[in-house]
Parts: sequence; C-alpha cells; structure tokens
Amino acid sequence: KMRRGALLSALTDALQSGKLAVVDDLDWTEPKTKDAVGVLTSLELEGRILLVLPQPTESESVEKSFRNLPNVKIAYSGGLGTYDILLADRVLFTGAAMDRLAGKQPEQRSAAGVPEGAEEVAG
Repeated sequence: KMRRGALLSALTDALQSGKLAVVDDLDWTEPKTKDAVGVLTSLELEGRILLVLPQPTESESVEKSFRNLPNVKIAYSGGLGTYDILLADRVLFTGAAMDRLAGKQPEQRSAAGVPEGAEEVAG
C-alpha cells in the first residue's frame, strides 16, 4: 500500500507540475532513433525523459529507437518506480501504458486518446 501510495503521489506531482505527457500510441515498423528524436522534438520534451511503455514485448521497435538516446530511460507500467518519476524532468506515457497502470483494458480508453479516469491514476 505504501509503494502504491508513493507512486500515486509522484504521478500527481508530475501531472500538477506539467511534466507528464500522454500520447495515444508510439508504433513504427523499424527501430529508428531519428523517429524517437522526432517524437521528443514535436512534443517539446527535453532533459531527463522517462518513457513508460505497457510491456517489453509489445513495443520492441519503439524501445530500440529510444534506448540509444542518453537522456531517455525506458520503464514499463508494471514495474514503474516512484524514484524514476521523481528523477525525470518529463514523463511520457503511451495510452496503453496508462491503461495498464490503471488496470484497464486498452479498448476502454476514451476517444480523445487519454485514458478515462486518468485523474484517478494520477491523484
């Protein structure tokens, strides 16, 4: 309970401070660091970035694209740590990772691409 509470507190702080970003999906067929840099540039994410993916096998090309970037750390929603969130300057979630963290199935997301009840997850 204490770990879950600390994680929720860190996510709430990230949301309130504006360092939390959610994208509907990151998916490309080949791993390309150029694509990863393009995503970060278009979202104006700088500094230490924590990328939260749903699980390792689901987004292998995305993971390979981001792992070459020294300022990006990759985490998975099932093993997300409070320290990782606090250490990051910006936190980028995929919609599926947010769903998984909230315990929802991906098809339950809202049409806007942000998981329904994201406020509940973050605070």
